[in-house]
This record gives sequence, structure tokens and C-alpha cells, in this order.
Amino acid sequence: MRKREATVISNVALPWSEGLLTAKTWRSGARFVVAVPELGLHCYGKSQSEAVFRLFSSLLKYYRQLKDNKERISKRGSAHLSLLSSWVAAIEKKMQVGRRQPAAAAPSKS
Repeated sequence: MRKREATVISNVALPWSEGLLTAKTWRSGARFVVAVPELGLHCYGKSQSEAVFRLFSSLLKYYRQLKDNKERISKRGSAHLSLLSSWVAAIEKKMQVGRRQPAAAAPSKS
């Protein structure tokens, strides 16, 4: 009989989600699993970083699909779009380069 190990699940808040979206990570056999319970989305990878990268890519693809089909999605899809819209907006805000004011010219001594 195979010895069964306890599964350790870690909860992590998704960056820029303001606590609206969380990720759960755990190991299942040789694979790592990352899930967003609020969206029912799971991604797998050979390493935790691979699984997290796949999750990030999947969230962006899902957001794009929901946004492109806004007129045809269900109430559940609309709720997901709302969550993801605020998440993507926060990411875009963080990625923008702050506009720098030109430095005031120092008075020259003649």
C-alpha cells in the first residue's frame, strides 16, 4: 500500500488584486498546482514558478476573452470580468512610467 502524504496548501493574495483574488498553491505528485478559487481556475507546472507563470498568462487570456465577448457572457462571467478588470487596471497603473517634471533650471552665477 502506498503511503499518503498530507497536502500542504498555501494561500497567497494575487499582487495588485487588493485582496479580491487569492491564489492557492500545492504540490500534487510531481506537479505543482496553482488555483484561483474565485474564478475556478487551475494551472499546473513542473515547478511552482512555471505554474504561477501559466496562471498569470491564463488570467490575462481569460480577461481578454471575457472582454471581447462582453455582450454574450453570463452573470457569472460578468462577475469574473469585473474582478479581472480591476486587477488588470491595477497592473497597468503599476506598469506606467511616472511622468517626471523637468528639473527647474538652477540660477546661473555669472
